[in-house]
Amino acid sequence: MAIQKISRDSISDQVFVQMKEQILEGEWKPGEKIPSENELARQFGVSRVTVRNALQKLSALELLETRFGEGSFVRSPDAASVMSPLIPAAYLNDNGMEEILQLRRMIEGPVCGEACRRASEEDVKELEYFFKKMEATKDYLPEFARFDYLFHIKMARIAGNSIIMRIYDIMNEVMKCSFEKVVQARGNRAGLYYHGRIVDAFERKDDEAAEKIMDEHMKELYESFFNDFRD
Repeated sequence: MAIQKISRDSISDQVFVQMKEQILEGEWKPGEKIPSENELARQFGVSRVTVRNALQKLSALELLETRFGEGSFVRSPDAASVMSPLIPAAYLNDNGMEEILQLRRMIEGPVCGEACRRASEEDVKELEYFFKKMEATKDYLPEFARFDYLFHIKMARIAGNSIIMRIYDIMNEVMKCSFEKVVQARGNRAGLYYHGRIVDAFERKDDEAAEKIMDEHMKELYESFFNDFRD
């Protein structure tokens, strides 16, 4: 997108928004040095102080890194940075995806085991419902990813740990985006295989098997990140 001259209303905010869009839309790429304060002030038609204020806001959001004597550089976003409501979850890159998958690998096995121990018949039926929806939407990956995500959210709710649920609530959009990226990159075969086995373990009330299967699933998913996402 082309930089536009700024009107006199909310000058600092307008500069900040346009600069943020330059980053989020990929005009300024991770690792790239952005124009100097003087050059940005000239392009926007504003003062250097206004540009500096915008740069400080972008640095606070961890979108920019200012290096003394060198200038400002676009940062590669991590999972924490895209949790800000000011930054779309779609900005999540491979480094952020790796952190999300690390987190899931650490918590989802134990969550699955605890959920299996606590699950009522109604809970199991709801997990079965989400799995059947995954099967029914296997040829339409966005919907498949949505039901995959809902399966995991339901499992976390069954486990009954308020802190885990708070983590999921805070990371809601980021987690949804990560599920979509996984399915887009890898398809649905592994998801159907592991989720079917997990449902079977819940039906048998075998919490040890449920936790082990989820651990296998997360290990396979995490390790495939290096093969599929980074090729």
